[in-house]
Amino acid sequence: MADIYYVDVAIPADRKKKGRHKTHVVFDGDKVFRVKGLTELEDASEIYIDALFPELYDEILELLRRGVEVYLLKDTTKLKKLRMENNMRKSDESDAMLLARIPREKFRSLTIEEMEFRARMRPLINKYERLVRWKKRLKRLVKDGFDYDLRRVINLMEADRKKDSRGRSSDR
Repeated sequence: MADIYYVDVAIPADRKKKGRHKTHVVFDGDKVFRVKGLTELEDASEIYIDALFPELYDEILELLRRGVEVYLLKDTTKLKKLRMENNMRKSDESDAMLLARIPREKFRSLTIEEMEFRARMRPLINKYERLVRWKKRLKRLVKDGFDYDLRRVINLMEADRKKDSRGRSSDR
C-alpha cells in the first residue's frame, strides 16, 4: 500500500439493466486509466474522490475497513474553477488529473462511522422521498377533481411519513 489515486467517480449503472457500465477514471500521478469499481485499486493508501453517490457507499466502506484513507472534495466548484483557469474542456480524464492539483485542505476525510450511518439511512431517505412524491401526485389528482377517497389515503401517507421521520431518528 503506497499509492495515491485521484478518482473522478461515475454513478454506476443499474446492475439490472444491460448495456455499458460507467467506469471511474483514475489518475495515479503518471497515467490515467479506468476501473469499474474503487475496490480494484488494491494497492491504494489514499484515494481522493470528487463526489459521493449512494451507489458507492458499500465500496467506500470496504476500502475504509481495509485501512485505505478516502477523501472527498468539499467544494466541487474548485474543480470547475481549475478547469476554466487551465482552459480545459470538461472530461472525466481532465477532472481526474485536476483533482491532483487541488490542495489536501480542500478535501475531507470519510470515516467508517459516517459511511455506515449513510448506508443505514439511505433506504429510509428513499422511502421518505417516495412518500412525499406520491402524496404530491395524489393531492394534484384531488385538486383536479379525481377524489376517490384519496384524501384519506393522503392523510395515511402523511402519518406514515411523520412516523418514519420521527421514529427512526432515535436509532442513531
